[in-house]
Amino acid sequence: MSTDTFGRYLLNEYLPTKYQINGTTTKKELNKNMHSLARLDPRAYVKTIAGLKRTGDMVSTTEGMSIGLDDIAPEYNRRNTALQPYVQQFKSATTSAKRSQIAEAAQEKMIGIALKHKGTMTQQVESGARGKPFSYSNIVATPAAARDAGGKTIPWLIERSYSEGLKPSDYWAAGNEAILNTIKSSVSVAEPGELSKILISNMSDLIVTEEDCGTHNGITLSADSPDVVDRFLARDASKFSRNALVTPQTQSQIMKDGLSKVVVRSPMTCEASDGVCKKCQGLDEKGHVHEYGTNVGVRAAQALAEPMTQMALSTKHGSKSSKKERHQVGGLQGIRQTIESPKQFINKATLAEQDGLVTRIEKAPQGGNFVWLGKKDHYVTPNLDVTVHVGQQVERGDALSEGIPKPDEVVKYKGISAGRLYVVNHLHKLYKDQGMNHDKRHFELLAKGELNHARILDNNNNSKFLKGDIVSYNILKSELARGAKELPLTEANGKTLGKEYFQFSAGSRVTPATIRTLKSEGIKNVYVAPRAPEVEFVMKPATRAPMLNPDWMARLSHRNLKTMIQQAAHGGEESNLHGTNPVPAYVIGTDFGRGEKGRY
Repeated sequence: MSTDTFGRYLLNEYLPTKYQINGTTTKKELNKNMHSLARLDPRAYVKTIAGLKRTGDMVSTTEGMSIGLDDIAPEYNRRNTALQPYVQQFKSATTSAKRSQIAEAAQEKMIGIALKHKGTMTQQVESGARGKPFSYSNIVATPAAARDAGGKTIPWLIERSYSEGLKPSDYWAAGNEAILNTIKSSVSVAEPGELSKILISNMSDLIVTEEDCGTHNGITLSADSPDVVDRFLARDASKFSRNALVTPQTQSQIMKDGLSKVVVRSPMTCEASDGVCKKCQGLDEKGHVHEYGTNVGVRAAQALAEPMTQMALSTKHGSKSSKKERHQVGGLQGIRQTIESPKQFINKATLAEQDGLVTRIEKAPQGGNFVWLGKKDHYVTPNLDVTVHVGQQVERGDALSEGIPKPDEVVKYKGISAGRLYVVNHLHKLYKDQGMNHDKRHFELLAKGELNHARILDNNNNSKFLKGDIVSYNILKSELARGAKELPLTEANGKTLGKEYFQFSAGSRVTPATIRTLKSEGIKNVYVAPRAPEVEFVMKPATRAPMLNPDWMARLSHRNLKTMIQQAAHGGEESNLHGTNPVPAYVIGTDFGRGEKGRY
């Protein structure tokens, strides 16, 4: 006898065989499969989505669903039995921090209890069709924990649900979170709109300007990753040579040949003098090579900005409750923190400021720990655990504790390329956690547009730079490449890279870890710059990075317009009317679109 449900039958009528449902599924899984279908077979995707939409319209028109009081009535015995141990622990706790932890643990338990409720709403929540587990738990179990105005968990345990009504004390404790959620609903459009403008300002000059920049560099991805499809190989892989297009068939063959990873071209490592080249950008969503002048930066910015309003609304949840998520900052707040890297960085991991051996770990008088690298101490805050041990060798920029590495510190200690890679992976995860598995190239373009500066600490008699200057990374790369000399990798330790290799920036120091990684990638020789200027890589907040654009007219698309105009007048600056930024071309307008190879 068939166990198919009627709903599964309706969906499978339109889904291709590979994606048909053979059991339970969720909205998130269905979205993931449709994204995959869109990449692999756009025509089949259009037909499938049209069929699913018609089915949805039909069902929503002809069928109805009612929710009764039984669907939201708490199952008291189950709830109270599960909650009682936490109530006892809470009464015995002697510190506010411990009480907050117990409330968070109780909240996680209550979410599990809610998802076992017999009401019809449970299936909606589990499938992702409507509602969130935390919100549902508030109704049929208890919220357990609540946040204050700063987002921290209040040391109070709520024992009743919204369905049965809160006690006055519980209502008072939950009040701040309710007010916070109301405010977030009111401003949910304003913040995504602002972030959208910031992204476009950082990426608006990333247009397709060349056929092939000629780079042999790229990024390493897992061979089975969907992000390798529609890119060009940066290095030979299996029977496929460099610059071969990775199709689903190519990817399948590479995996059959036993390769676990491949190096592909990326807009982040493109060496075009301005903009990006066709080979590094890869194919568009329709499987076509981008035309000259395509503003892939603005397209990527719009793709990243579009789901932000939903993210803003989705942040109306309770305290992070699982240990795995305790030190994570997600959603819109996480995105802003990543691209702005503010001084007050939530749950900031402690990074090593120098190479060295962990000589001792000791408790700090104010709470937390000191981790000593040689004679240099590094402070780890009380809410984070130390993740290294005495005797461990670490390198500059390695994490010494739990938490989130601060992006500008990663850039400072590890270099532009490592910083870009970190920002790409972290942002991609933030979106994925919200159920949005975006093409990684969107994030790579953002990282290329924002993380693009180095400070000259000592010019070493190089007349092109002055001490204290903040210069474009592309300009620095070009200067280093001019005098670079090739050396065996084993002889490059301690020298300055003259070219970029994977996550190792031109201008960064070669370390034993650099040598080990490059050896594992098959690199035998590297270019070093004998008389390179001493530099410090910097990451400016996304709100300030566009102000470093050398084209004064391009800076007028951002903010502080009066100051930008005054600075340009005082410095006698010029604007390139036929460059890659659209603003100067918009302003003049007389020969818009007549630039060479797609330039304005």
